[in-house]
Amino acid sequence: MKKLILTSAMVVASMAAFAQGKINLINDGASLVMLSSNAPVAAADQSLRGQPIGNSTPLPSGITLTAGLWGGATAGALSFYSATALTSSAAGSAGVIGPMHIQLNSPAIPGIVNNTTIGASTPWFDVRVWDASYASYDLALAAGAYTGAGAPFQMNPGPGIAYVNTAAPSGNSTWTEAPIFVSQVPEPASFALAGLAGAAMLIFRRRK
Repeated sequence: MKKLILTSAMVVASMAAFAQGKINLINDGASLVMLSSNAPVAAADQSLRGQPIGNSTPLPSGITLTAGLWGGATAGALSFYSATALTSSAAGSAGVIGPMHIQLNSPAIPGIVNNTTIGASTPWFDVRVWDASYASYDLALAAGAYTGAGAPFQMNPGPGIAYVNTAAPSGNSTWTEAPIFVSQVPEPASFALAGLAGAAMLIFRRRK
């Protein structure tokens, strides 16, 4: 009886694992993490504008980057799944994310048969990059620190033991081949100060 119960439990666990989608988060040479060419960046990092960044060494500013994967049933309801620090020292690894194997079980995103037609019900994903000194992408974005994100895409996660790559594009993914640009975004307080300064200058000129 105990053996039967144990066997049944193993079967159920195996079926649950088979149902969960699996993804191998990794970009490619056409979708490297790059420092923005025109948006704000740290003064110490100016020489790296338009170049792949992350891995090998921290940026000249001392910043290390982290990349993570978000996923969900719709593009407007994505949940954070997992992240990896871009600290590889391998030659030629600048701008490369992964590989990072992710089992999508919280919340559950089921595995889908290979090359199933992508449609309205296909899960959505997004890859985001941020300053690793912040606990999350949202905190880094709110602080005006380094952040960047790729275009949201739909994907068929692999079922069973198969981990499907996020890139390159295939029958399993609508991943967009484009760089993931990282830059600094001034925090709201900075915009407010700039607006006040502009208003003060206008008042001063009118009085003159």
